[in-house]
Amino acid sequence: MSLIADTIPALYNGVSQQAPMVRAKDQLEGQRNGWSSIAEGLAKRPPTEHIAKLLTTTPTNAMIHEINRDASERYIVIAQSGALRIFDLAGNEQTVTAPQGWGYLASATDYVNDIAMTTVADYTFVVNRKVTVAMKPVGADQVAQPLSNVWINRDRGVDEYGMAYGPGMPAQYDPNLVGVYAGQVQRFDKLPATGTQGDLYAVAGDNTNFFGTYYVMFNGGVWNETVAPNLANAIDEQTMPWALVRQADGTFKFAPFSWMPRRVGDMDSNPNPVFVGRTIRKAFIYQNRLVLLSGETAIMSVTGDLGNFYRTTVVDALDADPISVSATSTKVSIFYDAVPFNDGIMLTSDQTQFSMTNGDFGLSASSMAIKPVTNYEVSIRAGMVAINDGVYFAAERNGYAGIKEYTRLSGQSATSASDITAHVPRYVPAGVRKLIPASDQNALFVLTDGAPGYIYVYQFYWVSGTEKAQSAWHRWYMGDNTQVLSGVYLSGYLYLLLSRGGGVYLERINMQPGVVPSGAPVQVHLDRRVSLTGAYNSSTGRTTFTVPYAPLQSAFQLVRGSSDPTRPGSLIDPSTYQWTTSTQVSVPGNEPALAFGGESYSFKFIFSPVFVRKGDGSAVTTGRLQLKTWQVSFKDTGYFHTEVAPYGAAGQIISGDIIPAKVKDYTGKTVGASDLILNSPLLHTGKFPFQVMGDAQQVVITITNDTHVGSTFLAAEWEGMYFNRARM
Repeated sequence: MSLIADTIPALYNGVSQQAPMVRAKDQLEGQRNGWSSIAEGLAKRPPTEHIAKLLTTTPTNAMIHEINRDASERYIVIAQSGALRIFDLAGNEQTVTAPQGWGYLASATDYVNDIAMTTVADYTFVVNRKVTVAMKPVGADQVAQPLSNVWINRDRGVDEYGMAYGPGMPAQYDPNLVGVYAGQVQRFDKLPATGTQGDLYAVAGDNTNFFGTYYVMFNGGVWNETVAPNLANAIDEQTMPWALVRQADGTFKFAPFSWMPRRVGDMDSNPNPVFVGRTIRKAFIYQNRLVLLSGETAIMSVTGDLGNFYRTTVVDALDADPISVSATSTKVSIFYDAVPFNDGIMLTSDQTQFSMTNGDFGLSASSMAIKPVTNYEVSIRAGMVAINDGVYFAAERNGYAGIKEYTRLSGQSATSASDITAHVPRYVPAGVRKLIPASDQNALFVLTDGAPGYIYVYQFYWVSGTEKAQSAWHRWYMGDNTQVLSGVYLSGYLYLLLSRGGGVYLERINMQPGVVPSGAPVQVHLDRRVSLTGAYNSSTGRTTFTVPYAPLQSAFQLVRGSSDPTRPGSLIDPSTYQWTTSTQVSVPGNEPALAFGGESYSFKFIFSPVFVRKGDGSAVTTGRLQLKTWQVSFKDTGYFHTEVAPYGAAGQIISGDIIPAKVKDYTGKTVGASDLILNSPLLHTGKFPFQVMGDAQQVVITITNDTHVGSTFLAAEWEGMYFNRARM
């Protein structure tokens, strides 16, 4: 028998589902509503702040997209019920017009899977994945497109930018000129020296251009290259991706985009784009080209002309010409998603990932290369996201989701993606529908239908090109009867769209460390937090607060602001609340004008079982370790609750005996949780020891904080008696 002591040096590496004996010391059995900072320690996560109620009912299968126009203008787009609704990040609904109706969205049923959006500055390309692209009939290219169509060329007097249409300035792309076929010549120099306006000839070519046929028309005294007669040259814009455009007056317009018709060549020399007759999966911008994914092909527009997918001349091959690149794989590889990555694009099918790159001389048909790099089954619903120099995607497996991280290590060309959920293979439920990157936080937020009330959080920190100091998984619980619909991380804030009882709400979390709300002495850890102004009634002797939403009354709390001269930051006793309506609550006395209201949430983590370890760090699995005491190191902490179940989970029956858990509370003044009501909270830094007296392999040690004050934990220590072998 010997006295053993050891240290858990940090608590920021999240949860592990590995066998306890092979876990790292700094990994936990469980963690909820925490934030694992490699610099600050393990703390209670920041609260959500209520912004606005957006919808009165929760939409079914809505597609939610975020528009990040600039630092001051950001919007949320909700596609549902055959229309688009737009809100700014203050919760104000924006005006959306649809001059040609909403017909493009009519065939969508499951908007999450049927609709895709990509935003570039003021333009959001909206793709209906169920619409098949079609061509207009012969002659349609000779008719001007509607003025309400959207175009992305600012110097042509387009109404999106408030410019007037001048005389002789056609809307959108010019119609094709009409010519009269006059015959064929072998070479260009065989054309008549002069011709009649509109004469159209085919130039058959010779061995200098491999007998490539092209067409010219006499116009304005010169021969200009043109298109063959009697062809269907115009793409039907009603079947192509539409555009949602922020206009000069701040409103939005949803209308067809304008697509340039074929103007030169014929079906052999300038064929229709590959997506004609197919559906389009996604649109995005890459190196000043619009890229459309259709089937196994990525189709790129002419450089600088996002609406043109035809060659501008068939006499020469130009680097600016449209490009079509198809997957090279033995499997059927339909492209579902793409993300710019390093020096190219990463594309994914449901089973294979591809890298599409170009050389040092720009993007052209001759410089493009596409090759398969990994073969993982990907959750096509969630897609891929980039964080710094890594790409992340989800893979479903047996009711759970694995998250893959594709990155290039130390400048090498990666051929595999690491499984960052390898140590938590049964942690993230299947049904991943959104990945939210937060690059400056080194974090990834995961939303899944398998646990709609949770946000799964991955935090990481690279210490070198090949080594991580942190790879932490944990989860946040957003409340009973709550569903996390969507989210986006912007400039230090995680914005969340949450379905709560009574509608859909926009809330945000300030992720910057050390933030204190205006008017409060310390951070107030209440979800759906709002600043409230109290109204005192001298006849009743009570102060009434009006909440902008109907909270869960059993979880609602009021905290005094800094304006209280004696008890700033203290909790107004919830047992004294009287609810006069679902949104009005009164409390006794003349409370200060400013208070903070919101719903309490619980921060909780469970330590992993500990072992006696050898010099190399491996666990000793023989003998018995009887823990005596445990000690936690903390900072900036106002309250936490320790619970020890010496023989397993509290309430477990062992040999017919009920072994109650030993419970002990710590506060800054060591007088119990009531201090949070009677006095202003004090944040302390120090160490707190407590007894365990249990078998190290059975004891469960839990730390909890369900109050409005914060707590941060740095490390832990334990002491116990080690028995090398059992004795009779």
